[in-house]
Amino acid sequence: MSTSSDATAALLADARAHQAAEQAAAAALLRTAADWADLHPPVEDVAEATWQGSPSGVPLAGPGAPAVDGACVAELAAALRCSTDAGTALIGQALELRHRLPRLWELVHRGEVPAWQARRVAARTMALTPEAAAYVDAQVAAVVGRVGPTQLDRLITTAILRFMPAEAEQQRLAAADGRRFDIHHDRDGTSSGLAEVTGWLDLPDALDLDAAVTDGAQALAEAGCHASLDVRRSMAVGELARRQPAFDLTTSSDSEPATPSEGAGAPVPRPRVPVTLYLHLTAESLGSGTAPGWVGNTGTPVTAGQIRDWCGRPGSRITVRPVIDLNTDQTVPGYQVPERIREHIALRDRTCVFPWCSRPAHPRPLRTARSDGEPGWSTDADHIVPFGAGGPTATDNLAPLCRRHHRLKTLHGWRYRRTAPGRYLWTSPHGLHFTRGPDGTPPGSTTGPPPAAATAPRTWTITLPPDARPRERDPVPTG
Repeated sequence: MSTSSDATAALLADARAHQAAEQAAAAALLRTAADWADLHPPVEDVAEATWQGSPSGVPLAGPGAPAVDGACVAELAAALRCSTDAGTALIGQALELRHRLPRLWELVHRGEVPAWQARRVAARTMALTPEAAAYVDAQVAAVVGRVGPTQLDRLITTAILRFMPAEAEQQRLAAADGRRFDIHHDRDGTSSGLAEVTGWLDLPDALDLDAAVTDGAQALAEAGCHASLDVRRSMAVGELARRQPAFDLTTSSDSEPATPSEGAGAPVPRPRVPVTLYLHLTAESLGSGTAPGWVGNTGTPVTAGQIRDWCGRPGSRITVRPVIDLNTDQTVPGYQVPERIREHIALRDRTCVFPWCSRPAHPRPLRTARSDGEPGWSTDADHIVPFGAGGPTATDNLAPLCRRHHRLKTLHGWRYRRTAPGRYLWTSPHGLHFTRGPDGTPPGSTTGPPPAAATAPRTWTITLPPDARPRERDPVPTG
């Protein structure tokens, strides 16, 4: 019995020691991040010293904290095996704590407050004035890190009301601009082809939408749908979207005379732009095969049955575009990258190929990507070997890079090369090496031979116009 008690006590002591070591290491990492920022002050009087199109000295923390050469962030982030955004947050929160929350900074390094709690506070105080941040620092330090998220939000609000009255009034007047409506597409296949919808609406709009969805669910039931009320409500939202794809605020008196069935003033419906689904699947799955595929729009893995279900919807018109064989390289003369090659490399690599970057590489321009409303690409098509140095405009010399990491490669000493299909070897300005693997393989050590390249499935692009008819369930094709 005593032996068991001794072992239990030893394990508890070990657990506390490991936790203390973890907290000490996290505090040391914050200090290292701040020291890294000190070694990289803004670069002055250098035309190329810009970060994301702005002067290289970027404020990563709140007013009063020093600016940093933004180009230094990616290398530290890559060394820590995290994204550039995560590295930006780490350095910014370290500077926020050291310069604007000194009481909390000291408590972290005395081991009285875990670093993760201090970082949570720092992330929330960056928008505050120095006076408001000092107030939060004093209040949080007084309770030695026992502030939960709700209490912290209340404390931040109190600081804004007390020390930033003009900002508080501006927030009140701008509250209506916080209305939004978001559709969260399934990114990893765990939702089986479903999508979550969230939003904030004015109360009258919310009540109207609720009533419309309720009416639609009832109409589906009357049409013979036997699904549950929750399922019918979700289906009703889709029916609303198909029947009102875009607003038309003109009436028949503004355009064409109304027909008797429309009635005076009835809006003339506009045709909906078809939705293009990029469905990737092997040839054997086109029939009754079971090999999985994935949706290029969202990067979501789906079953072959789900793809056949989508393609077999009643009333759908399916257009199969020419197949893009990702195993065949394409080359064009000149520097400009045509759309078909952009589409090829986006479908091949799926994301920006910088270490730990997950920005999607969409195979078509995004309709709202540019400030002028014109379509824009989510990533740049980068010549791995620069065109001016003899690099061809070819799929085996092009890779998708987001604009941030494209600038790092072009202006700030990063370089990379393609070692195998879907695999890239990156070198940082200080000589660190990172391997970016295919299909989300985590980048890491460069030791050992690269794995053999898998045969890429053929890519089918299918345009699916909407089915406007109420239905209980879409039938699955039999052959």
